[in-house]
Amino acid sequence: MLIEALHINVRFVGEVMSALASEPRTYEQLLAVAREEYDLPWDTTGPVHNRTAWLSVAGMVDLFNGHLHLTDAGRSVLARLVLGRPEPDEADMTKQLTPAVGAIADLIDSLDEAKLRARADGANLYIPGTSANGGSLDALHMLTEAAIPSIKDADFIHFVQANFPKAQTAATARTAREALKALGLIQRTSSTTWSATPGAVAWTESGETLDLARTVHASIAFFGEILGELDGADRLTTGALAERSIQYLPNRQKAVSRSAVNTRLNLLEACGLVSRLSQTVYRTTPLGLAFKDSLPCLSPEDAISRPSTDSYANHDPGSRPDTAQPAVAPGEEIAAELNSAARDSPNHKRLEKAAVAALGYLGLPGEHVGGNGRPDGRVRFGIGAYSPVLAVEAKASAVGRVVDQSLFGLPEHRAQIGAQVTLLIGPGFERRMLREADDDPAIAVIETELLAEIVRRQEHTPLTLGQLAPLVDPSLRATQRRDALLGYWQAQETRSQLEYTLVDILNAEAEDPFEEGGWLDLTSIRRELRTRGYRVGEDEVEEALAFLAWGRIDVVQRSDRGYRCTASVHTAGLRIRALGRQWSTASAHHHQVISGDPR
Repeated sequence: MLIEALHINVRFVGEVMSALASEPRTYEQLLAVAREEYDLPWDTTGPVHNRTAWLSVAGMVDLFNGHLHLTDAGRSVLARLVLGRPEPDEADMTKQLTPAVGAIADLIDSLDEAKLRARADGANLYIPGTSANGGSLDALHMLTEAAIPSIKDADFIHFVQANFPKAQTAATARTAREALKALGLIQRTSSTTWSATPGAVAWTESGETLDLARTVHASIAFFGEILGELDGADRLTTGALAERSIQYLPNRQKAVSRSAVNTRLNLLEACGLVSRLSQTVYRTTPLGLAFKDSLPCLSPEDAISRPSTDSYANHDPGSRPDTAQPAVAPGEEIAAELNSAARDSPNHKRLEKAAVAALGYLGLPGEHVGGNGRPDGRVRFGIGAYSPVLAVEAKASAVGRVVDQSLFGLPEHRAQIGAQVTLLIGPGFERRMLREADDDPAIAVIETELLAEIVRRQEHTPLTLGQLAPLVDPSLRATQRRDALLGYWQAQETRSQLEYTLVDILNAEAEDPFEEGGWLDLTSIRRELRTRGYRVGEDEVEEALAFLAWGRIDVVQRSDRGYRCTASVHTAGLRIRALGRQWSTASAHHHQVISGDPR
């Protein structure tokens, strides 16, 4: 009776029993069933553990050999339950995909691979008004109609300010205008006027939201492509989509922000192409699937096949650029070797060396040791002879999880090299072994997938040694490490987005003919940031502005009138990127001097 009551009131209780009726399953397999068959937006096995714990206590399921099994009592109760699956959206299932016609059809037909690659990045899409209940569509429609047949620069700015209370500054109004341009809805017709594009005119005349979606897809990257990403087996969060966006942005060296992804998702939702499952999880609707299939889209393989201009920085001047191979970042190579070696159990030394190399790349210098009765490696956490020493024990497994490995000899291995902590590294560990290692105050369990992720991220969001402390902290369980590091990655991404936005705001102010000198005080800057969705403290804004005004960057000037930009957004990016290249050049010069190379 208790299980029947739970099943009636809580999703995925009887359904767990149904999934186990066909065959025993692991927690991960049950999580996949919950997400794929019942549209539950779960990111971890926690909810599955909770439900199976209830069933286990009631004698309905039993756990052994790493799998959950349905008992005879469970089969008896299951026969009395009425199971439920998500019902299809009848409106979406019956609604026909309206074909593109006229200017919209011409626009879609013209999308070849070159034009798909040439689309705008859409990294700073600000649509005034509300995103909920179709408010973004109303705002776009109103602003587009204002540009039919044409509108002057100043009139457009005043129109935005007059109709949208949160877009009162000229800089915010210009940002909205640039967003409409990026979305393919307006275009310049002279140095002082704008007009709606043919596709935008067709949309305002038809009132068909799919015409808007087609126009936007033809104009910005990673729009229609999101529908394919959300149709995968995994329920991707907005953060995961932001990370995936880099694979669809051939003209950009980093992913777009979550806010840029959210703007895309809000438009797709308003057009009926995606539905929201939770605050950060969406899925493609049946209409969205049909719409995706009707579009020419850029695949991740297409997007990454073209090397960036940086790839040719060191190529032989006599070689042809079209035959040059893209440069592979050292971190990417190390991470790939780490993941590959983790499954190469016959060649155990391969993972031992890969783990030491990965830790060394992160700033933990060390060496491979290996051999019977000895640790696999030793690394130092810090710079200097008196830095703490860590023992490395690497375990590979062809099946993805290490089993039947004794932890008995690890204290002796630590004693041999004067280490207090063992880093137990592997692709995964059987539950009993993982629990034993996690409970040991001298063992830090690190899964190779996480270590590889940290190595990959180190190029774009490098962590300091202090920030890497959770990676080697034995008081943390293996499942807690990534969450402990995530905040540091997000802080860097947020800071770079803030710096970019500050330069963009000050550039926009400099373009305003009514604002002499382009100066903005701190209060106005923070007000402008709020209109763009940034809620940051005064100290954080001042710190970012001080960095941009630093002599090695020098793209922002400060005076008693406030702040103003002395360089474009593009130039600011070049100056910041140049710092890394200058360090690389200095490093190469240093090694030449040490080696006595006359070059």
